[in-house]
Parts: sequence; structure tokens; C-alpha cells
Amino acid sequence: MRLRDHLRHRVARGRTTIMRRWYLALGIALLMLPVLVAAHEGTGVYYTKTDVRFLPPLPIKGNVFQSDPLQVVPFASIVVHRFNADNRDVSPRSASAPLYGSGIRKGHLVYLPNSGSQWQVSYSRAAITVEVVGESAEDVAAERDQIVKRISALAEATQEERDIGPPLRITTEVDLTTAFITYVGVRNSRAELALIFLTVGLAVGIPLAADPIIVRLQKVTGWRAKTYGGTRRRMPTSTSSPDREDQIAPPVT
Repeated sequence: MRLRDHLRHRVARGRTTIMRRWYLALGIALLMLPVLVAAHEGTGVYYTKTDVRFLPPLPIKGNVFQSDPLQVVPFASIVVHRFNADNRDVSPRSASAPLYGSGIRKGHLVYLPNSGSQWQVSYSRAAITVEVVGESAEDVAAERDQIVKRISALAEATQEERDIGPPLRITTEVDLTTAFITYVGVRNSRAELALIFLTVGLAVGIPLAADPIIVRLQKVTGWRAKTYGGTRRRMPTSTSSPDREDQIAPPVT
């Protein structure tokens, strides 16, 4: 019984504090309003994840690529490093989550797929993965095609610089089974619900936390607001001498 009365008293006192500091709660609600509107109107993104495969040259007598096609993997790694160096790609690389999962709405990521773990990498496929995310399917397709052409050009140029003849050159091709674009929607209802709970929590918690601080500051300054004759004046709480010229006194009626 005492516990229930105590809780009832605490709730009533908290409600009184929030009503007294209503401007803080209103300010929090107004600050969170644009965030709630943005979450309600949020749209998804278009995403593609395409593989560019590196193929060894046609069978020729004495060609080491015939016995182990994975010998092409180091060359694919060179192309990846050249591409990212030329384009100054600073997009975060994630081995488990797709590009849109990192919060990026427009950008790309080019890397050599790792079939191992974060402690021990393993490149088991001679392919370069291209991830592109954007706000329209046309933009995603255009950027993907541009990146694929750039990778093929870098592969060709790298071999030309080393005077490798066309019959011995490594070629590239797009894996058509991965060359598709999907739309990734957002779950606005969950985001809105979470933001509503956050707004209510801040609107309740900040006035309760700020009220003791405001009261303490008012006591330190020693000033109170009083009303005389319909106008608000500020008077010191401490007593002062009656013969002071600057003393504020209520009008005599």
C-alpha cells in the first residue's frame, strides 16, 4: 500500500514538473518533428551486386593457367588496387553486409570477394565484385556499366604495359547471373515507432532532469519574478535597507 502511494506521489510530482517546464518538452517535440517527417517520407534505394570474372587465355602449350585457373587471382587483385587508387574510393568495405546496409544511398564499392574470415582471408574466385547503390535504377545501371568498362580497360592496359601479347592475355566478362538491379525498401513503421518512443522519452526525461538544475540556479542568483499591478518585476529575495535609493517596492494604493 505504501509503495503504491509512493509511486502515485512520484507520478503526480513528475506530472507537475513537466507542466511547469512545458517549454522544454515542447522544444524537444519541435526538434524531433523534422526527424519524424523524414522517417515517414523515407524511400528505399536501388542496388546491384555484379561480378566481373577474369578468364585465363585460351589453351596454349606451356600455359600455366591451364593447370590452375586460380593463378589469375593475383592479377585481379592488381586491377582492384589500380581501380580504387585511380578513383580514390573511400567507401567502407564490409564482408558481411551489403553496401546499402552501411547507410549509403549513393555510391559504389569494388573489391575482391573474400571467402575466408576477417582473421584469415581467402580469395578462391578470380572475380571482382562491383556493388552499386543509388536512388534510381537508371543511375545504378549507368554507374555499374561505367565501372565494368573501367575494370576491363585497366585489365587490358596492365597487360599492354608488360608487353603481353593478345593470345596470352587474361580477359574479363560480366557474370550475367549477377547483373540484375533490385529495389531495397525501408521499414518506415518501425523507424517511426522507435522515434516516437524516443521523442516521448526525451520530452519527459529532459524536463525532469533540468528542473532541479533550474531551481538551483534560481536560488544561486537570488532573484524571483513577482507581479505587482499587472506588471512583472524582479525583486531580490534578500532583505535590504529601507533608505536604499535603488530598492524596488510595490506601489502604495
